[in-house]
Amino acid sequence: MQDSKLSSNPGRYAADNLLRLSCAELLLGMFVFELDCAWSKTPFAMGGFHLKNVEDIEILSKHCKHVVIDTNKGVQPRKARKDKLTILSSARRAAPESSTFKIDRDAYPVTRSIKQQIDKAHRLHLTLKKDFAEQALAVRKGDEMDLPLLEKSVDGIIASVIVNPQTHIWLLNTDPADRADTDYCARAAIWAVVLARQVGLPTHEMKILCVGTLLADIGMQLLPERLVNKRGPFRKKEFLAYRKHVEFGVELISHYPDLDDRVTAIIKCHHERQDGLGFPAKLRGKQIPLLARFANLAYCFERLLGSNGEGSATPPSKALTKLYKQRALKFPEQQIVELIHVMGTYPIGSLITLSSGEVGLVLEQNLQERLSPKIAVLTDRHKGLLKGPVVVDLANQGKSKIDRSIVSSYRSQNSSRRLGDGKDLDPRNYSLSFFGKRVGIGSFSVRF
Repeated sequence: MQDSKLSSNPGRYAADNLLRLSCAELLLGMFVFELDCAWSKTPFAMGGFHLKNVEDIEILSKHCKHVVIDTNKGVQPRKARKDKLTILSSARRAAPESSTFKIDRDAYPVTRSIKQQIDKAHRLHLTLKKDFAEQALAVRKGDEMDLPLLEKSVDGIIASVIVNPQTHIWLLNTDPADRADTDYCARAAIWAVVLARQVGLPTHEMKILCVGTLLADIGMQLLPERLVNKRGPFRKKEFLAYRKHVEFGVELISHYPDLDDRVTAIIKCHHERQDGLGFPAKLRGKQIPLLARFANLAYCFERLLGSNGEGSATPPSKALTKLYKQRALKFPEQQIVELIHVMGTYPIGSLITLSSGEVGLVLEQNLQERLSPKIAVLTDRHKGLLKGPVVVDLANQGKSKIDRSIVSSYRSQNSSRRLGDGKDLDPRNYSLSFFGKRVGIGSFSVRF
């Protein structure tokens, strides 16, 4: 790239991925390919760079009027995005308003690091999944559930999420355990608690939400096995039968009068949609109970991640993007925005492709610079697995020989992007690898 001014042609460059924009149109995450001023007059290195923070845009605006961006390496212009969402935008305008709720992001300060609590949090995850699987089996056999046992597991999860939600986000995104058929319910319940903590819900409401989300699909245990294990789209008659799980769940829970009525409301309404196209009652907008909206969002996010076998898994950042496109249709926008806020642009435990061609794993969020987290570089630029991961703080790379920035999520399921030896990257291989060495036995162990 030469140190010269770019073409005065305001349109698209010869390459479809190169666009000339005014500095007023720039967005965080865009990749700047060329400037209309001399590179030597700016603090940016020649060769292109990602816009990582607002200060980058402000500096560019002082030196340039226009720049060229590469849409293959970064965020697309806002107009291009709008052109792709015209149908969704029309549907969004027709959707009813949802009732807003008070948000207090500072209600629960982080009091322990991931390293300090990861072993205990991991045990809590395993316990919740095991306890719920036992209750699901009891329902299939026609036996009574042990709800006090579930509530004890739920209490432990809530206390641990309050201490540091990022620990649980990491564990859910790198879960090394083989998934049982009922695990998605336990995982959705934990996602719901993470979101509830983010908005500052009181702990007693978190417990109602967690229990309700955990039991939301309990009626599935009373469906024929062929429906429970169904993969892919339902036929019309199958879908009508599948919908019965809500009715079965409500009937089942009615035999436990000590449960809060809001647990029943969650089970009854966790498939309702903001636009009224859900089931069973086609409730819309403010008619849907608040906690049921949290449960619905948690389940949809979990399904997108693919943990219950419905199609191929979606990287967490892509799942969040899909949810955001459904704002005001399936869910209130306010809740999706808060989920994105606590998860981060690239959630910890997710694989990302770097501008250097390398593949990395997100280890820690940077609250000041969301596009520059701490990562572990796992491969070289040819996708060859390194002998050992290299930990890099993208916000503080110092005099590193390689200037790295995030380009996109890495879809490890895509066979065309597998590693040189034919294997594939899996975050589950690194679940407990980056938080010190564990010393001790069982709950008496510590990490150094």
